Amino acid sequence: MTAVGNSEIVFIYFAGTSAMIVLAGAVLFFFVSYQKRILKKELEINRIKAEQQKEILKNIFLAQEKERKRIAQDLHDEVGAMLSVVKLNVARFEKKSENKEIQSLAAETKNYLNDVIGQVRRISRALMPPSLEKLGLYYAIEELAGRVNDTGQMQVEFRKTGEPYRFDIKKELAIFRIVQELVNNSIKHAKASHIKLTIRFGSNGLGLAFADNGVGFDLEKIVNTGLGIRNLESRSQIIGAHFKMKSTPGKGTSAILFLTALT
Repeated sequence: MTAVGNSEIVFIYFAGTSAMIVLAGAVLFFFVSYQKRILKKELEINRIKAEQQKEILKNIFLAQEKERKRIAQDLHDEVGAMLSVVKLNVARFEKKSENKEIQSLAAETKNYLNDVIGQVRRISRALMPPSLEKLGLYYAIEELAGRVNDTGQMQVEFRKTGEPYRFDIKKELAIFRIVQELVNNSIKHAKASHIKLTIRFGSNGLGLAFADNGVGFDLEKIVNTGLGIRNLESRSQIIGAHFKMKSTPGKGTSAILFLTALT
């Protein structure tokens, strides 16, 4: 075989090899680009799903709050007013009757009605505390702590740092519901006798710290089965707050929340 023939073979070999490398590179580039497009599409789909889920949860919570407000108003304006009228009629009946036994029964009935009216007012305030809309988050939590302390079954140690200021009412309401849920969990499930609750108003935002001395629980199991814990996280996400909860069996439960002033 001549030198020219060898050169042609070598040239064809290298040319073929180069072509195969280029082809392989093109295939690899196409594959990587295709994978990137698929990943980008999946991320976009997941983002849309997350936004849709967030919007659905937001609408659910808004509907719940609207219904709570309606029930609270009905309890205060209608049920409370009707009970007050009944109380007045009983008082009139007590005053006009000359029978001592009937007067005693009427007086006892008035006392029962006073208790019922008080319960209706407390339920109405718990559903939609007027202090939240009129005065703000700090005063609503202070009122909640006061009501719990008045029962004598648990002590809520509530402190603040910084000067209270207002957020959007929907965000304040969401944080109030989170605090309310944490307190209710401590009362109903944790068997706690003491809660320490601190709220901090700073220039960069609002911070809240919660801790009880209850029995605690396995957080992973509760997160998988407990709707209340997921609601706490969902409410936080919807208003753009950072929320973290920690609990250990036998060592109580703690939680922190932070909402920046810019959200």
